[in-house]
Amino acid sequence: MQNEEKRKRIIAAFTVSGVILIVILFAVVIYQIVEISVLSERRSKLRQEYEQILDRIEEGSEWLENYELNKDAIMYKLALENGYRPR
Repeated sequence: MQNEEKRKRIIAAFTVSGVILIVILFAVVIYQIVEISVLSERRSKLRQEYEQILDRIEEGSEWLENYELNKDAIMYKLALENGYRPR
């Protein structure tokens, strides 16, 4: 009779341990899914920011090229706007 009780207790302990292990593994899987989702969202935002920065760099390059081509005219215009009067 004691052996059978011991056996039942051992089986119950293994069952509880198995259920707890399954619950913990399930929680870990849920956490990983949420983490992947958050990181994916962050990656998407960073990629969008990267594209915006590249666009701004390209616009700046175009402005710089325009400035280099028309530097004298731009400087003359700014000088006139700031009070320079040609002789």
